[in-house]
Amino acid sequence: METVNGTICISYSELTGGIITASNLKAMVRRGKINQIRRGGNGRTALYDIESLPMKVQVEVFRRYGNPFIVSLGEIIPKPADVAYYSCIELPNGKKLPHEYVEKYSYGCAVLSRCMELYTTKKATWEKLAEAVKGLPDKYKCCLPKSAQVLRLKALKYINEGPICLISLKFGNTNASKLRYGDN
Repeated sequence: METVNGTICISYSELTGGIITASNLKAMVRRGKINQIRRGGNGRTALYDIESLPMKVQVEVFRRYGNPFIVSLGEIIPKPADVAYYSCIELPNGKKLPHEYVEKYSYGCAVLSRCMELYTTKKATWEKLAEAVKGLPDKYKCCLPKSAQVLRLKALKYINEGPICLISLKFGNTNASKLRYGDN
């Protein structure tokens, strides 16, 4: 499998190697049911768009060769500047941000930075990135949304506001305090 102009393609030999017959493949291309991206010949291999394959053929391709649409975020390492920023945060009650939250938010910044990098350079969609974030260990995804649209909005907010956008507004509020009648 390879990518041609942003389209993930499978070669003729991979398809005809037990997934579909050569005559069936040629007939489906001729009828317009499968998109042929590149013709074979003179040392080139013919390439076919994976998304244009019938669903049962796609399932067999994914079973044999893996799902090429899964985006890998790679190694996630928080930036020292983010760790320092979260370590210096002082809550409204005068205490510092707990260490486990410093770690969570620092990894959240690193994951968001990696998602934005993949979105701009590799042309990964937010749906694929959201699936990649869901597949991360709990250590990394603790403060990030699960849906693609909310993840995109969080990334845009991170670009505009910086690392402060990941801090929960629950810190230092008085929502859990017990007020007696007459205390105003």
